[in-house]
Amino acid sequence: MLEQLSLRLKLVLATGILFLLSVGYSSNLLTARSDLSFNSTHAYTYRAEPHAHALNTTTKRVAIIGAGASGSSAAWFLTRAADVVAARLGVDRHALLDEIVVFDKNDYFGGRTTTVYPHGDRGLRAIELGGSIFVEANRHLNKGAKRFGLKVVDPDFSDPGEAIWDGARFLFSTSTSKSWWSQWRDNLALLLRYGATSPQRTTAAVQAFLSRIANLYDPAWLAQHGAAASVDDFAERVLLGGEYTAGRGDEWALNAVGVNQRWMGEMWEASTRVNYAMDMHDIHALGAIVSVATPGAKSVEGGNWRIFKGMLDEAKVTSRLNTPVVDIVPLAETNGTGAPRFQVITNDGGDNGVFDQIFYAAPWYTRTPGGEDGTPPPTLQKHLTQPIRPTEYVRLHVTLLTTTRTGPDPVFFHLPPKTKLPLTILTTSATWRAHPDLPFPRPDFQSISWHGETTPGSGEYVVKIFSLAPPTDAWLYRLLGEKPSWVLRKEWDAYPALRPLPTYPPVEPIKGVQYLAALEPWVSTMETQTLSAREAVARVVTGWWNLGYGECQGGADAWDWSCEQ
Repeated sequence: MLEQLSLRLKLVLATGILFLLSVGYSSNLLTARSDLSFNSTHAYTYRAEPHAHALNTTTKRVAIIGAGASGSSAAWFLTRAADVVAARLGVDRHALLDEIVVFDKNDYFGGRTTTVYPHGDRGLRAIELGGSIFVEANRHLNKGAKRFGLKVVDPDFSDPGEAIWDGARFLFSTSTSKSWWSQWRDNLALLLRYGATSPQRTTAAVQAFLSRIANLYDPAWLAQHGAAASVDDFAERVLLGGEYTAGRGDEWALNAVGVNQRWMGEMWEASTRVNYAMDMHDIHALGAIVSVATPGAKSVEGGNWRIFKGMLDEAKVTSRLNTPVVDIVPLAETNGTGAPRFQVITNDGGDNGVFDQIFYAAPWYTRTPGGEDGTPPPTLQKHLTQPIRPTEYVRLHVTLLTTTRTGPDPVFFHLPPKTKLPLTILTTSATWRAHPDLPFPRPDFQSISWHGETTPGSGEYVVKIFSLAPPTDAWLYRLLGEKPSWVLRKEWDAYPALRPLPTYPPVEPIKGVQYLAALEPWVSTMETQTLSAREAVARVVTGWWNLGYGECQGGADAWDWSCEQ
């Protein structure tokens, strides 16, 4: 499920899988499917009767607040659902679903999945600023890339070589060479430092996690369970509830998974710090396992946002970019389902008409330490039947720069000037936590990575830095040993702080409003936001049109994308 601001420690899973094979571990969990054949050559026609009442209700007009992963997916799934019901009834889709209007305060599609260009030059290679990768298990993102004809490439990391820095020294590093001898030596070094069982047990835990996630794409499982009425219900159904979200990642890794302290504090924490900017003792267990579930990492050439733009284009929505929503007003009139209709107020003061359903695909409000809380729609806030509590988000600083340096200055890391360093540097606070009286501070960044040349042969390299405080110009100069040729700084609420939590926000805080960001404190990824959107649409179309999940008989292509695996 991993994708958010991510780098990949290649040895974490590769070595673990090697050990699993050596001890005879096997699993068919990732291919868990029903015995039913959903590609039968026998024709099957779904009856129209279950949906007939849809023609007696008003044509629906929908507003989606947010053009990111969840908002785009909601528009696309809703359009597919309308097409399915319309085909069964023998009517045009617009007899059921009128206009879908997507509002976003930004001037681009994709939300936190966005790209930038070095020097602002669109002739150079696009660099991911937000959601950087997706993985093999992210079926919606993989299907989306294929459906919209997008080229999928390996993540744009530079040469091999990764290291873990504790603020004073490198605890572990891999070779910068691709030779078989170097890889063999790296594996041996990993074994000597961390032992055999911790990689093995981590991989087993990842496989168990992925097997449970796989149910969310199984049409028979979906048809049996239907749409979840809450995040708790959703998480418990897939067996990733309280066991994974109520406890700390470090305790779960040590006690439930059975890894050793060094592996947990160094290799595993390096992954949680780069993915969610959290240490293992802060993050919940689900966030910890997602951080290392990275087999098959990839990205879309030109930016992952293109998947979500493809969804919006195919859904033929009305896009209102650069249009912040300042309020949502419930109206007295109903839309035939017992829910109120809504008026959406935007900053331009224009007349946006009346909507039958709202998909709120943005944080209701955020709360960052030392920052200001975001402001929810004030009128709608007063009418909520289930309150939405503030969610703490991680205020992340992303620094992109270009340089002629092919790697970091070794002197920055207290090493001789001619030392050849890995080009992906991850961090851990484990040393500092174990010995707080040490004469050096914890690392002041989450990760540093070289991402190849701005364009082939340019001799200018892109560097990406994640940190919880903005690096100063002097800090950047010391890192490079020269002044960068271009710098872009972005500060944003990147994702919720995935701390152990007892409850989640409501998915429907008032009838007629689906809150798609409710799933984010469970875990925040591009893929899970598409799942949140699909669940929200399922709740709505079940009530509107009596349309269910996983209807794949006769080779049908279900609206929920579950028939085609």
